[in-house]
Amino acid sequence: MSEQPNSDTEPAEVEAEVSRFSLWFLRGVLVVATAVVLAFAVQAIFSLLDDDGLADLPATTPTTDLGIDEATDSVEPGALDPPADEQAELDAFVDEAIAFIEEARRRDFLERPDVELVDVDTMTRIVLDDLESELAADPEGSAASLAFARSIGFFGPDDDMLDVYEVFVSGGVLGVYFPSSDRLLVRSNGELTLSAKATVVHELVHAFDDQHFALDRPELSGDGDAAWTFTAAVEGSATVIEELWRDSLSAAEQTQLAAEEATFEVGDIFSLDVGFLLYQTAVYDYGNTWLNRRIAEEGISAIDDAVANPASSSEAVIEAPGTVDLAIVDVPVPDVDGEVLWQGTGGQALLEALTVAVGGTPGTASGWGGDALSVYRDSGGRECLRWIIAMDTPRDRKELRVGLDQWAAGVGADISDVGGLVHVERCA
Repeated sequence: MSEQPNSDTEPAEVEAEVSRFSLWFLRGVLVVATAVVLAFAVQAIFSLLDDDGLADLPATTPTTDLGIDEATDSVEPGALDPPADEQAELDAFVDEAIAFIEEARRRDFLERPDVELVDVDTMTRIVLDDLESELAADPEGSAASLAFARSIGFFGPDDDMLDVYEVFVSGGVLGVYFPSSDRLLVRSNGELTLSAKATVVHELVHAFDDQHFALDRPELSGDGDAAWTFTAAVEGSATVIEELWRDSLSAAEQTQLAAEEATFEVGDIFSLDVGFLLYQTAVYDYGNTWLNRRIAEEGISAIDDAVANPASSSEAVIEAPGTVDLAIVDVPVPDVDGEVLWQGTGGQALLEALTVAVGGTPGTASGWGGDALSVYRDSGGRECLRWIIAMDTPRDRKELRVGLDQWAAGVGADISDVGGLVHVERCA
């Protein structure tokens, strides 16, 4: 690894306990940084909306109770070592990518990460194995996460985590990094294509940030908006450096890369809820835009600070400086009639995903002031939520109501204004 000078200001490194739940940092096909693939994803989503085709979407791919083939065993690191010549090619590029990242970020990796090239079936099995173990380790947290996804409308009332994430991972994920185990996987058909190389760079940045700033942040599990905001910093970091690497390619290589990504098979991913897809993928675009703004003013060390000290809210990531009031209003936590499963903040990013999915614009959720959300199980066993939202101005509240009313009409939610606050209530 090359020796690069550190940035002038070293942010304090973050100390974090190891969480039972490892955060995954995924690179998805929906948001790879090429106009061809991004346009395809956006066009595909909105063509479904324009054609009133959401009700006719194919059902989620059937799975076993585990979400994977029952006869398969878990895949341990190194269990699928490639031929020697393929491994040598991969190792050479990893060294090249490490040098590129170190030069861009002006600090060194603390150790050389291992990168595994795996096919789509193997990657899906590994991710679902990890998810299954996480769900088993924390039944209460798993129940709360599932109840939130169902009550907000991301999942159907009978969907479970493994079913949905099998479709999401197999159809939309190009690479994954597990901070809890330092495992780094890149999807490949056995060749180290330019598309695979781009994913290697992206995931190596996650490993770099993990080594310096500890990406496993268990304290974020109590606040949905804080978790989204942190993920936007992490994915923005990887996307910024990946785009720099893409810019270093020749014109012919960039054309070849675009052609490779345009032919990527997305499987059944568009059978999933559009709002869910938007919420999952918005971290890449917003994180990238936010960090590039900061880099223009502060230099490349802005990435270090953003990952070590995430923004206060998704609003601070989404909105350009000076365009809105970033102060967060204290909103009372909604009372519920049942067993509380989770309480926290939804944030502007969640509101935007819900309203854009039904035809709104990103500005529909602009002017977010604060919110509080309760997920609970009512006396009849239904998974429900109550959500109280404050907006900066009456005009902002009115614009949000237009979007939420349209969302509510599609999912059967109740929306009301009480004392200048928007109230949302829905049961799956």
